[in-house]
Amino acid sequence: MDLSIIIPVYNVSKYIEKCILSVLNNNLEQGYEIIVIDDASPDNSVEIVKGMMKIYPQIKLFRQENKGLGGARNTGIVNAEGQYVLFLDADDYLKEKALVSVLGFAKENALDILEFGAIGITEEGAEVYRNSQSTATILNGTEYLTAVNYMNSSCNKLYRVAFLNEKRLRFKERIFIEDFEFNTRAFYFAQKVQAVGNILGCFVQSKNSITRNTNPIKNLKMVNDIHDVLNLTLAFQQKESVINVSEVTFFKDRIAFLTVTLLYNIFKLGIDKAQRKLLINSLISKGLYPVNTIIKDKKKNLFRVVANYKFVFSQICNLRYLIKK
Repeated sequence: MDLSIIIPVYNVSKYIEKCILSVLNNNLEQGYEIIVIDDASPDNSVEIVKGMMKIYPQIKLFRQENKGLGGARNTGIVNAEGQYVLFLDADDYLKEKALVSVLGFAKENALDILEFGAIGITEEGAEVYRNSQSTATILNGTEYLTAVNYMNSSCNKLYRVAFLNEKRLRFKERIFIEDFEFNTRAFYFAQKVQAVGNILGCFVQSKNSITRNTNPIKNLKMVNDIHDVLNLTLAFQQKESVINVSEVTFFKDRIAFLTVTLLYNIFKLGIDKAQRKLLINSLISKGLYPVNTIIKDKKKNLFRVVANYKFVFSQICNLRYLIKK
């Protein structure tokens, strides 16, 4: 079997049929499976999937108990029979007839990871961003991420299943930004990585995203999870005893990006002063703040420059907290 498409399901009855049909409309013939993971969804998403299973034998359904997105993907990997795996969120979908050539490219070059293009769209269908890049040569993972700034998502990539299993690569469960943490380890171990510009993924920009959330508990979990991922990345770097120049640069870039992402979310989500102080002091104790490494993302790099002025950053965070409150 060529490909396993893994789709976690939780409260997505509005989207799941379109998501699955977008896979079925990709002319893959019989060399694929659609693995749907029911994460104890409370709505009728599973009933919709079961109805489709009567028509489409490619669909397989597995159930787990509230392990979150990362846990659902792990369940999918364990049960995957394909040579490659594609992670697809249930509220997203694929461009028609675009998957065959992307999969063929990955197989032809025996890639560990292949990145492909994607567009971000509103729930009404309006395009809000387009990301499409390609590389002429195959690189190892650390060289690739040092040279290429594509997407942090796990949903614009094909992963070779044997590679994931050999390196015991699985997602952390029940955390935000699990993609970034997973990809840090995946790209570190990958020996054959390449990018194609083909637009395949259509990523729906939900109105209920964390950055639009007013729930202080979820907002605090977001910044604490980013801080935890930062600590996991530092621990992983230390465990691997990194000395190679490209690997040192790889971790330097990843850690700087995470640190700036943490600072940005402290500001954006209006985290209170006490919690903000704890997080900033933690960064300082690790020698991570101020952030001296330039960020490839121009907007985030501009934010980095401003945030490095501790007094200025404190004042704008206080203002943001009052606005959010």
